[in-house]
Amino acid sequence: MNIKLLQENLQKALTHITRVVPSKPQIPILQNIKLTATKEGLEITATNMETTETIWIGGKVEKEGSVCVSARVLFEFVATLPPETVHILQKEEQLIVSSAGFEAQLPTVSASEFPPSPSLSLKDAGSIDKEKFVGALSNVLFAAATDEGRPMLTGIKVVEDGDQTMFVATDGYRLSLCRMAMSVKSLSQAIIPARALSEVVKLSGEEKAEEGIKIGLAGEHQVGFVVGETTLLTRLLDGEYPNFERIIPKTFTTRALIEKEGLLRAVRSAAIFARDNANIVRLSLDKQKIVVSANAAQVGKNSIELSAKIDGDGGEIAFNSRFLLDFLSNYQEDEFLFEMTGSLNSGVFKPVKDDSYLHIIMPVRVTS
Repeated sequence: MNIKLLQENLQKALTHITRVVPSKPQIPILQNIKLTATKEGLEITATNMETTETIWIGGKVEKEGSVCVSARVLFEFVATLPPETVHILQKEEQLIVSSAGFEAQLPTVSASEFPPSPSLSLKDAGSIDKEKFVGALSNVLFAAATDEGRPMLTGIKVVEDGDQTMFVATDGYRLSLCRMAMSVKSLSQAIIPARALSEVVKLSGEEKAEEGIKIGLAGEHQVGFVVGETTLLTRLLDGEYPNFERIIPKTFTTRALIEKEGLLRAVRSAAIFARDNANIVRLSLDKQKIVVSANAAQVGKNSIELSAKIDGDGGEIAFNSRFLLDFLSNYQEDEFLFEMTGSLNSGVFKPVKDDSYLHIIMPVRVTS
């Protein structure tokens, strides 16, 4: 391998790719990235066995080749280089990286030891609108589980519904559902790891010039996303997703129109006092006002009063403050509707003017 390329392009690619490299890999080779020099440029590949990411960079290739090298060491060294041309040369079992007087010799591992990547076929899927896709994902990703104890809940369920696609996430305590007017037939009924989709969202934000995302299947159990010069492949989760339709409340006895920023500030304040009491924050709805409160014996207590338009019986309900903050921090509009039926049934949060999105949080049972 013998290739020359720009430092800023190499550093940008390594910044992206190292997000996929596991901090505690199952096997040592996963600490490495694979560098493949072809006639067109350099391909950099990383994998954690669930998700594989490949980035292409243009460069002047004098000799093709492929080798593995420590992801962390190469990334950290390249970040120290000036914005000049970087020369990468493979010599026996060393990778020599040099630029403007800087030089490093890194030990290498044979590319044959790196896990093989599935091939991506885009024949059954075209490009979809990046803004819509990322918008839908941003509305649901935060609600997916991070605990591997229930693997299905670490994924996002995709459901094709006519000319709409529904994205669903739940961790068993809350649920987010978003419908978007677009068709992604290749993903219908798929359960995609939320971590991989979070990376797609990050890549989309970094590749601002790209207006579309290509999606295709890579075999029966993998899906691929192409954003600019980056291809991300991830395994689909195999199993039965919970029947989320069953837990969506169909009726309510109280509905409130709430200003988001006011409630966000109130919950942040209450969360300080809720930390030592299982993060429990209470919402009391009565006579066109909401009182947000929390208390812990060793810390103290507080309450914040907000005005709101309330219809129905009113009442009190308690939530985990972290779940409320996650929803309020990710919700994009200025106002939302909150619906409840007593203190023991789920609270529903939805936009004022459309039914394309809803968020549900299970209440916390508290004594009065």
